[in-house]
Amino acid sequence: MKTIKRTISVLILLGLCASANADVVQVWKCTLNDGKTSDDVIKASSAWLTAAKSMKGGGELKVYVEFPLAASPGPDGFNFVMIAPDAESWGVLQGGYESSAAAKADEAWYETAQCSGSSLWNSTKVN
Repeated sequence: MKTIKRTISVLILLGLCASANADVVQVWKCTLNDGKTSDDVIKASSAWLTAAKSMKGGGELKVYVEFPLAASPGPDGFNFVMIAPDAESWGVLQGGYESSAAAKADEAWYETAQCSGSSLWNSTKVN
């Protein structure tokens, strides 16, 4: 049932994000675990990105970890931002995520920080 819901969600999002040359940006709101640092998050995020890039749909992913300069994310709050080149790549990655190398890397990542949820954005560069 979970796989069916994920597949339907991916198909709907593919239809909604069909703009040519539009990046798909997924932003997670996260918090450092006790005793962990921004360097720990960057290291775990790098390992996750390496695993995700090895997956179908993940070859062109970009990841940013955003720490606040003038924001109020709460104590030890930060954003984890994943950018896929298009909705199709994002959908393929999500469709194959369960039991993937990236899913296994999640385990190590969650020893460093926890995320409360994410939002998905269709981002178009303006020239």
